[in-house]
Amino acid sequence: MNREDPIASAIEAIVDDGALVGAVTLVWRNGEVVQTAAVGWRDVEAGLPMERDTIFRIASMTKPITCAAALMLMEEGKFGLDDPITRWAPEFSEMRVLRLPTDPLDQTDPANRLINFEDLLTHRSGLTYGAFHHGLLAEAYAEALGPDIDSPVAP
Repeated sequence: MNREDPIASAIEAIVDDGALVGAVTLVWRNGEVVQTAAVGWRDVEAGLPMERDTIFRIASMTKPITCAAALMLMEEGKFGLDDPITRWAPEFSEMRVLRLPTDPLDQTDPANRLINFEDLLTHRSGLTYGAFHHGLLAEAYAEALGPDIDSPVAP
């Protein structure tokens, strides 16, 4: 156990318990790297340890990173949690809400209010994924955006 680095020690304990194969950490503070650790295995079968530059497929783990960065900007006064996102994304200014996920796509009502930053950061904006639904809504998503993962449709 690494007693000098509490972050590495905590991760080592989780790896030793078998709940995690490995992890890499880096803490950046005031323009400097103040902590880094590579713990566990990047390839268990080959016995290859984690390295600082090990590449991970993190998928939805970008959400907490994005939220942390956004909250740092909020602390700097760049926006407020109750600010509507339309200042930066005006295409969201006339949102409509589908009455039921199974309804035809023209069965909508105007949204009660604009989406704000708190809605985005708490994942309650009303935006969804096509894979969560069936029928016309799922078909419209697939046509516009392609599949949720590895989409051939350009962003």
